[in-house]
Amino acid sequence: MKKVTIEQLLTWAFTQELCKVGAPMADAGGLGYSQAWSITSDMAVLGTIIDRSPNVYGVIPDFISASSDPHPDAVKVGNAVRAMDEFDSFGYSGNGVWNPFPEWSDEQGLIAAEVARVDEELHLKGERLTGRHIVNMVIRHSILGHGPDWTADEPKVRMVMKAGKPAWFVSKKARDAFNRPFTFETDGFDKRKGRPIKGAYRKYELSASIRGSIISRMDWQLWQDALHHLHSLLSGRLQANDLQPFVPDMQPWARLKFRAPSSQAIDND
Repeated sequence: MKKVTIEQLLTWAFTQELCKVGAPMADAGGLGYSQAWSITSDMAVLGTIIDRSPNVYGVIPDFISASSDPHPDAVKVGNAVRAMDEFDSFGYSGNGVWNPFPEWSDEQGLIAAEVARVDEELHLKGERLTGRHIVNMVIRHSILGHGPDWTADEPKVRMVMKAGKPAWFVSKKARDAFNRPFTFETDGFDKRKGRPIKGAYRKYELSASIRGSIISRMDWQLWQDALHHLHSLLSGRLQANDLQPFVPDMQPWARLKFRAPSSQAIDND
């Protein structure tokens, strides 16, 4: 038996074997010469095959490689991936105190606040935590041959500006129509006196959005969980492939934390 990693097995299944399912030459003994030549001609002229939809395994059928049925191991892999579509949800290391950027300093707490906001948004929407998202992600990265890109640049921190100058804010209390107290934030600069109101404060914000980076690191962890699930499901059940041990690498970015530390820069421009 051939020793392979779960990643190698998935790439082999989705790029070399499962594309045989639904291919014209694999159907009913193959195409006639004129039909095969028509497809070849379209491919040569247009660089693609027209009106070709993904097969049941989510890959485009490939008439060139479909001289035989897909390997039974690949079919088991494809069915195991498809079965994840039935999962109501897939966990990751969030839904709580989740720190996907341990290598970044966060003196102002802005990164933690944005992570919490995006984490709540994703759980409310739910689509990125469904089995369908996991299936699509596993297929995509199996074809690409690598996982989600979790690298990210640490954003700078800057003061919130107004009319080109650092803004002042102040908190005030009031009551609503039902006499319930609430706190609101308003302009903290007294234009008449030309100075900040007593108790006014500055506010800071990130120089760039990190929403995409948060989602990328969440996807990495979802992908690792999916690989672990598939490895456990397929180990010892394949005919020609022997899966090597797999230990999920849930936070590869955490290793960056041990590099030379640098304080978070504050951009005052």
